Amino acid sequence: MNKKATLLLAALLAIGTLSIAGCGKKDEAKTEAAATKAEPPRPVRFMQVGPSALGDISYLPGEVRPRYEQRYGFRVPGKIARRAVDVGQEVKAGQVLAVLDSQDVIPAINAQSAQVEVARTDFVLQQSELKRQQELRDKGFVSGAALERQAATTAAADARVKAAQSQLANAQNGLNFQTLRADKAGVVVAIDAEAGSVVSAGQSVVRVAQLGEKEIIVNVPEREVGLMKQARGFAAHFDAIPGKLYAAKLRELAPAADAASRTYMAKLSIANADDALKLGMSATVRLDLGEAQAIVVPNTALYTRDNATRVWLVDRASETVKPVEVKLGTSTNEGVAVVSGLKAGDLVVTAGANLLLSGQKVRLIDAAPVPSAAAVPAANAVPVVAKEGSKP
Repeated sequence: MNKKATLLLAALLAIGTLSIAGCGKKDEAKTEAAATKAEPPRPVRFMQVGPSALGDISYLPGEVRPRYEQRYGFRVPGKIARRAVDVGQEVKAGQVLAVLDSQDVIPAINAQSAQVEVARTDFVLQQSELKRQQELRDKGFVSGAALERQAATTAAADARVKAAQSQLANAQNGLNFQTLRADKAGVVVAIDAEAGSVVSAGQSVVRVAQLGEKEIIVNVPEREVGLMKQARGFAAHFDAIPGKLYAAKLRELAPAADAASRTYMAKLSIANADDALKLGMSATVRLDLGEAQAIVVPNTALYTRDNATRVWLVDRASETVKPVEVKLGTSTNEGVAVVSGLKAGDLVVTAGANLLLSGQKVRLIDAAPVPSAAAVPAANAVPVVAKEGSKP
């Protein structure tokens, strides 16, 4: 009996301990829930957004390039025997740029010439045989079928002569293609292969820029693409030519970004180009944007989550916040222009954006100026901050 009583008493004690622990956890959960409900609204700074004037001028770097640039390469493969031009040298139409080594071509031409002679000799023999067959046919010594077979053999020999002659002409063209000549006048801007190099057919050897029209190449960031299209005009100035502006006009804007730089190439035609402009000069292009209007928010109002840029929008009635995804435009001195996602009159949190949760209650605080040293409260004092629309 004593052993059974002892076991029963131990079981009762264990059940009581578990009940007390469960009650403790429930009380703790209730305490946390009550603390959450009792948490005061988080104070945040905010702003009411509206259209504001963007800067009417933007600047982008650029470089002077020729409007037309040709890359010259040989039509046939081979080893470059010599290069006849240097970088910066002006060339005329028809001038020799480079020459290939002809050691591989001459033997092929000689071999093909021999093939032409073989085919011609056979054709002459077949013609003679055809003439004899015709004479014998007239005398009745051979049949008409034999004469037709000989005529066909002679025609085939004639075709082989023409094929060999075509192959010889092709080999001779290869010899002519050993010399690389300029199609138009220009200036050599680059050498892509030196003497002694073995090049394939079509590989660039010499780059020649045509003299005349020049243009400015600008690598446009993604945020500036819209401004390039909206700009009323362009003007370029060069450090090497102080005190002079060159008018420019947008001629071409790439539809896709460069894979490496993630920028869009724009080509600007220079209206009043002169001899002072040299290829490769660095330019600063000014964009005249006029009176552009956009919603601008400070950088502190933005936060990124899941690869999307968002802001916290304040609901006036419930004084809670919710995230809104926005699309950004150009950067300004005041912040970043918002292309979509906000409208005039919206309240946006400008400080503490990374600490908020969706649906969280907030207390709106004006962005008051920093007080002077005499007005700073004591360390233990609670500062009084004016709310929106109130007077200090």
